[in-house]
Amino acid sequence: MRGGSGAAPNTSAQDSLLGVPAWGWVAALLCLVLAGLWMGSSGSQLKNGVFIEKAGIVSVAGSELASKNVALPHLWDSENPPLKGTVRYSLEWPQAIGQGSVQPLDYALYISRVGAKFRVLLNGQTISSHEWDTPGYADTSVLPYAVDLPARLLAWPLANNRLEIEVRGQALRRSGLSAVVLGPRAEVLARHATVFAWQVYATWMVAACSLLLALLCGLMWLQNKERVFGLLALASLAWALRLTLTPLVNPHMPFALWFYLHKLSFTVYCGCVYLFLWDFFSVKQGPGRKLVMGLLWVGPIWLGVTTLTENYDLYRIWTGILVTVSVLTLLAMLQRARSGLGSNQRLMVVVGVVTVITGVRDFAVVQLGAPGDGGIRWMTLGSLVFMLTLAWVLVQRTAGYVQQIGDLNRELNLRVQEKESELRSAFEHLRQAERRQVLGQERQRLTRDMHDGLGSQLVQTLNVARSSGPLMDTQVVATMLNHALEELRMTLDSLEPTEGDLPSILGTLRRRIAPALEAAGIELVWSVQEVPPISFGMQGLESRGLMHLFRCLQEVFANIIKHAGASRVEVKTWANTEHVFVSVADNGKGLGAGIREGGRGLANIRMRAKELRAQVVFHAVEPGTCVELRFEVMS
Repeated sequence: MRGGSGAAPNTSAQDSLLGVPAWGWVAALLCLVLAGLWMGSSGSQLKNGVFIEKAGIVSVAGSELASKNVALPHLWDSENPPLKGTVRYSLEWPQAIGQGSVQPLDYALYISRVGAKFRVLLNGQTISSHEWDTPGYADTSVLPYAVDLPARLLAWPLANNRLEIEVRGQALRRSGLSAVVLGPRAEVLARHATVFAWQVYATWMVAACSLLLALLCGLMWLQNKERVFGLLALASLAWALRLTLTPLVNPHMPFALWFYLHKLSFTVYCGCVYLFLWDFFSVKQGPGRKLVMGLLWVGPIWLGVTTLTENYDLYRIWTGILVTVSVLTLLAMLQRARSGLGSNQRLMVVVGVVTVITGVRDFAVVQLGAPGDGGIRWMTLGSLVFMLTLAWVLVQRTAGYVQQIGDLNRELNLRVQEKESELRSAFEHLRQAERRQVLGQERQRLTRDMHDGLGSQLVQTLNVARSSGPLMDTQVVATMLNHALEELRMTLDSLEPTEGDLPSILGTLRRRIAPALEAAGIELVWSVQEVPPISFGMQGLESRGLMHLFRCLQEVFANIIKHAGASRVEVKTWANTEHVFVSVADNGKGLGAGIREGGRGLANIRMRAKELRAQVVFHAVEPGTCVELRFEVMS
């Protein structure tokens, strides 16, 4: 995982209401929540109930405890040596309950914490039993209890009733008895329902939220591999596991496994949260971070030793270490605040302080027996607020990244549009340059064609006219002028767009060449058939390609007429999968006498074939010569 950066996109400019930043409103709201928790978990819990805060205690089995009076809440580990086995607590009926009553009323006991197994006796008879006879591990101390006092078993006057609670301890659990409240049954049941919902339903709700947060952060980590998302995913998963295991009276697994997973998950949660905060606040890799990494490495071993030795003091020490590291982490956050924090970082400081307060309060009340209602766990709400705040901060962080990406994309689009405009301009310049080049090439071609064809024919006609004098043969001159006109027509034809397949174009050439062949007494055999479209190195049979083909074949026929002494010539076309072939074969004197290697006619044919991107082959036939042109099939 690569490290995250605390310099996340800051969207705090708009995070204010009435001029007060978001973290200020959250701080005020959390202060009200803490005040509500304080009021709800201290003082009288029942309007008409009475706390029983003293009890006589005597060992029943497994302990050498002398009878004595103790203050409630009473923790077995507070005794020296710690208690074990089974102990009976004897409670006195409060004088304030039932005074002046004519008959017994409907009463019940509210017990916020007792265990690990217990039963309640009224005047020597068992009226409630919880996991008392269950073999193996069970821990009733994770839930609150409401115990009805049957009216038929109550003695009159009420002060004569004997209330007894027998408790059976469990290694590595906080065995003992909290302060007991005696009051009207309806009030006790209402109080029990409230605390039960807080300890069980709220715990499961926070566990579900943590699991969902772990899934979302895990997916985000898989997407971008940013370390803060991976750390938060692990922390949320570990916290969801701990909360799931917490309210289980009988988890149906070996106690050692339950204890180890329950305590290790809390260690992993704390360690990952500390590392997350270190990354989020961009704290340097100093001793504090090394301490956190050490916790994650030492924690599994420490807890393993605690589980094997069943020494609860080791776990109390470990919990104290975690609380101390929490305070150090908070101090590091505050130290970081001296150099300036963003809105989200200030929000994390506020929520972190409140979360630490809830954790320290629960540790003091539950583990150290400090005053307060241990049934109302502050950290349940504190962890939910903390996890939701982390999720909110990461959502804003991601939203900031998305906004940055959007801004970068818009800037990139503008640059791409600028480059496209530059490319279009450059392309237009290239087109104009290419057009000028094509026009120049076309002028050169026309000049060459006029020189080689029409110019040559007119020069020959002029020479004939000059040499003949007054005896000039007008028929010969007319024939030569007619040839000149044919040259002019072919040149003009090359200026017009020409469409069609190869046979139709060769047919046009046939009409041009046939009269000259007939006049020379040469038989023309026409073996032209349908063939695939061919490529001249350009798209289709364009006018330039047609003119070059005319000139190639015209040069071939001119050599045949002038030098071959042939009586027969065959024009043939055929094709395979890759090429189209055009050949002109005569039955004259052969290659040496017809087309001389190195002659101008051969060079012209090869030059024009090159411009056509065709292959030209000269080979002898018996008798005569064959000129073969090979074109690629147009794709």
